[in-house]
Amino acid sequence: MAFTEYIYRSPWGIEHVFTYAGKRGGKGEKRAERTKATPDQIKRQNHRNKVNYIRRTIQLNFRQGDLWLTLKYPKGTRKPIQEVKEDFKRFVRKMRDRFRKEGEEMKYIYSIEIGKLGGIHVHLVMNRLNDPKADLMISDAWMRARGMTPVEDMLEDGLCPADGLAHLDHVREVGDGQRLAEYIAKEQPMQLEDGTLLSKEEVKEILNFGSSRNLIRPCPEKKVFMHWTMKAILELQAEGMNTKPNRFRTKGYVVDKESWHQGVNAITGMSYLRYMEYPPGKGEFWRKVTGGK
Repeated sequence: MAFTEYIYRSPWGIEHVFTYAGKRGGKGEKRAERTKATPDQIKRQNHRNKVNYIRRTIQLNFRQGDLWLTLKYPKGTRKPIQEVKEDFKRFVRKMRDRFRKEGEEMKYIYSIEIGKLGGIHVHLVMNRLNDPKADLMISDAWMRARGMTPVEDMLEDGLCPADGLAHLDHVREVGDGQRLAEYIAKEQPMQLEDGTLLSKEEVKEILNFGSSRNLIRPCPEKKVFMHWTMKAILELQAEGMNTKPNRFRTKGYVVDKESWHQGVNAITGMSYLRYMEYPPGKGEFWRKVTGGK
């Protein structure tokens, strides 16, 4: 039975996606009856595609030493979402200037979130600026973007410039690209706890995500296999891929058991298989993948 393999390579690992063609095939490869997708199924599929796209983009452009940032406003602040976007644009301009002074180029992916109580903030993945004072630079840029007191003036007064305003984590502490992508693409409530409905503009903005134009976009290698069967790899499963000699695993890599997803697309009725391969020996995350070996 014919099938197509899509391969996404990045510094994080190698992702394999298999889709099956035809109405009949070998054991475990039979295509399900195609039915008309419900609006809920289409919504879930679109969300899954969105998460996958963001995850692959993160894995192509960012490393585990890069930054996961939350840019906040003081508690109780309510601002029109267009003003928040203008604040963020000013923040980006100021950070780009910092990067250029260091001879580097800023890269980012961001989304705007409105909390259940109406509090608004910006999440973004950003490459790390090679400077020991990067955290102060980020806080300073966000404060200046909002027309507030520069960081150096606050430090002279003994104040903490980042408290409640710019929260910084490293990507490796947040988790893998999947968790980051799910956070950026997560569905948000259309109504606040006090009953206030979000405007059409606010709904549009929180459903979207943005990025710098200099990112590498995911473009997979494509291989089409005619008159082949996937029976052997389906029987191996993730455990067998790692423990039994086979020609499917990339040399020097191990298959992440948690990434092994096999099933039937509810919209197309087509069977699929997806899994990730990672290089072993890369710290706690990789030890988790290899089962401690």
